[in-house]
Amino acid sequence: MTTKFIRTPITLSNTQPQPTPANFQQLIQVSTPQYLNGVRFWSPTDGYLPAWLENISNGTATIWVKIPSSIPANGTYQLYMIQDSILQMDGVYWGEAPQLSPTYGQYDNGANVFGAYDNFAGTSLSSQWASVNSPTISINNGITVAGNGQAGGIYLKTKYSFPAVLEAYSGSTWSYAGFMFVNDINGAPYSYNGWWTVGSSSGEAYNGMVADPWGTNTGGSAFLYAINGIGYSFGSSVSSIILNNIVSIYSSGSTVGQLINYGSTNSQSISASLPSTTYNIEIGVANGETITLHWIRYRAYPPNGVMPTASFGAPQYSGELITVTVP
Repeated sequence: MTTKFIRTPITLSNTQPQPTPANFQQLIQVSTPQYLNGVRFWSPTDGYLPAWLENISNGTATIWVKIPSSIPANGTYQLYMIQDSILQMDGVYWGEAPQLSPTYGQYDNGANVFGAYDNFAGTSLSSQWASVNSPTISINNGITVAGNGQAGGIYLKTKYSFPAVLEAYSGSTWSYAGFMFVNDINGAPYSYNGWWTVGSSSGEAYNGMVADPWGTNTGGSAFLYAINGIGYSFGSSVSSIILNNIVSIYSSGSTVGQLINYGSTNSQSISASLPSTTYNIEIGVANGETITLHWIRYRAYPPNGVMPTASFGAPQYSGELITVTVP
């Protein structure tokens, strides 16, 4: 059997005066690999690194790699992208977004890469979730949550900390619904009592549909504050922004806001004194509204919101190696 290798050195440079957290999700964008199924990432420090292919667009592959070690302040981290012509995607160290595989989620290793992740494969809800106010839930390689007589949703039972980025992928738009971080209220998350939301004034109407003893309006028409969490919803006037895109909310610990396509933070951000250090992750809807997602993920917030840069060395090619099987 003939196999070919390509090894490309990659140097990650953290330009910030703070280190990255351990188990950091690093964004790497490269030209579409020649041997796409046989990609692996390896570090002299940490060995093989789990990596997840988000998409390929215009000849560029967007990949997330989990870095176990902290990248020092103003420091670097060395790794290699290895392509092996005979390896296959294994769904462990090299996987992809669920909609990219021949069978939905077949090679999805997002749970190995991100701090929290679900692609809602199959037809039943994972036991890591619980529900609030009995929403209608439909799962068929993706999830649709609908308000059933009142606002409600589902939430991850584990709590997660800030700074952090929460992202979801949807092939459709929604109104008066969203995904969010929420606090406990009387022992359970209740997103419908309010959350941080970034969007138009029509998107804020979600907060006003029930009595809200915890929340107050602040920051003009673009922002809404309530003591029980942070989240993102869209009114109908801005919902077209998210069609077939990945939407992000983030908290640096002192600010909250929106990210689009991993670029710089847009003007929809605000300083905040957050009421807690750990939160549940919830997908919530107003009564009679629905939200559909294919996957949701929680990842580390880069230092000061600046992702370490990835620089690539010259690819190193192996000669053809002949493997002989002796009977």
